[in-house]
Formats: sequence, structure tokens, C-alpha cells
Amino acid sequence: MMRLEGAARYSSPTDSLSPVPSKSVHRLCTKRQFTTIFCYTHTWTVVGARKEFAQELLASITTTVVQRAKLPNVFSELYPFVRTYVTDRCFGSTVDVESEKVRSYLAGLDLQEGIANYIARKVGELTVEKRSIEFEKADFKLSGTKAFGWRRNPPPLEAKRTIFNYVATFNDFERNFAEFLDKAPDVLRFASLGTTEQGESGTEFRIDYLKPSGAIGFYHPDWVVVRKAAKGEVNWIIETKGRVWEGTEAKDEAITDWCARITEQTNQQWKFARVNQAEFEMLKPRTLAGLVELRPKNATLV
Repeated sequence: MMRLEGAARYSSPTDSLSPVPSKSVHRLCTKRQFTTIFCYTHTWTVVGARKEFAQELLASITTTVVQRAKLPNVFSELYPFVRTYVTDRCFGSTVDVESEKVRSYLAGLDLQEGIANYIARKVGELTVEKRSIEFEKADFKLSGTKAFGWRRNPPPLEAKRTIFNYVATFNDFERNFAEFLDKAPDVLRFASLGTTEQGESGTEFRIDYLKPSGAIGFYHPDWVVVRKAAKGEVNWIIETKGRVWEGTEAKDEAITDWCARITEQTNQQWKFARVNQAEFEMLKPRTLAGLVELRPKNATLV
């Protein structure tokens, strides 16, 4: 009866077996025994993947930071800060980035991404300058928006209270929301701030915000609505969301800050609300005030 047994062991690394000194080389031996009277041993040379040098790993992280924060031509200035952060703070205590153990950790893509995202965000926060709101076109009126093409979610939706001839909607949820605004008794007028497929706002309204990556982004809100209230008109910037993506909260914070500052600057009341699809369909509101007042406590509303 033929019997097969196998055993394997690794010998200590030996650089003399490798043409590339930076690679780990192991001698792998297997012993196969087919009968009780004869066996043989075969030996292979196994060359392991080369471990990257600390400089290469830190350079990779630095490159990712530059890309995330969209700061060209700053690699040489940023690299020392990345090295200092990894050496002194990343692991909770000072470490030797040249050690094999630390390099093995830094070789992990998840850790590299985490470090790069954190540093990019901090760089963005330090390099962004917050200034008073400036209007590039202070005399611009929404009704003066230039005509723009729209091919999404046909046919075009007509509404009585919109200031445009049609309401530009991306999907059925936005269409349903527009129909709600057109029927709500406390809505005086509204407009969909539709964007073109190229991503530039047809209404020319946008605000800057700091992305989670640390880069500056441009946020184009979905809707502007004027609501009739007991103490006068209230202007609402509304974002309708079928799904919350990365960066949504950063946009919420930016437009919330914009509303507060523009209210103070113009003495006109501006507020922001994000309306999530599931929430809207659950509440089935009749008025805009009812929508914002009946929202769950953890909903986005300012």
C-alpha cells in the first residue's frame, strides 16, 4: 500500500542565494515517504517579496496626501512633516521607521490610506482661509439664469410656483419633492438649482467647502425655496438625498455656515435642511413647515 507523507521546514534567510540582496530568500525542504523502505528529499529556493524601504513607504504616503489635498508641487515641503508624524505620533510613541516591524505595518494599504487621509484633512484645515462672504455677481437674479439643456428624468416637469419654465430633476424622488413644493400652501416660490451633466451649475450658485480629503470642493445645492411664515419670508436652501455619501456632512456644515453668515450680513432669514428620501416618504408632509417641524430629532436641520 502506497503511503504519502509530507513535511516542510524553512531554513534561515541567506542573502547568498539571491541575486537581489534586498529580497528574503528561504530554503524550503520537503520530505516525501512512499513506503517504509524508501524516501527522498527535494529542495527549492523561495525568494520572498522585497520589503520596501522606509523612504519609499513615506514617499508613497506623501504622494497620496498631495493628491488628496490637491496641493501640487509641495512634495519636498510635505515629506518631512509626514515622516515626523509617522515617527513621533502615528503609533502613539516614537518609533524607528527603519525597523522591519514598523515597515511591515506601513506597507499595509489600509494604514497608508488612513495616514494620508488624516494628514490631507489637517493640511486642508490649516491652509484654508475663512473670509467674509463675497458675491461675485451681487446683482445676479435667479430669474436671469441662462437657458441650459436638460435630458435627465424626462418628460420635463411643469409647475406653477417655480420661477423657471420647467423643474430640472435628476430622479423620481426629486420630481415628487418638486410636486410637493408646488402644492404646499406655505411655499411662495421655489427653483431647482439644476446642474448640467458637466457639473457646472446652470444657476451659477455654488459655495466652497472643505472635502474630507482636505481638498477644496464646490457645492451646488439642489433647491432654493421661499416659505411664507408668520414673521415674513424665510429662504430655505434644501438638499434632497436618496443616499448619504462621503462628504455629505462636510457640505451640510458649509451651507449651514453660509446660511448663518448670509443672514447676519443681509438681515434676511436663510436656513438649510437636508431631506432624506426615506424620511420624506415616511412623513408625507403637506406643508414645508410640517416637513421641517416633524423631522426626527437627529435630522439635518438648521
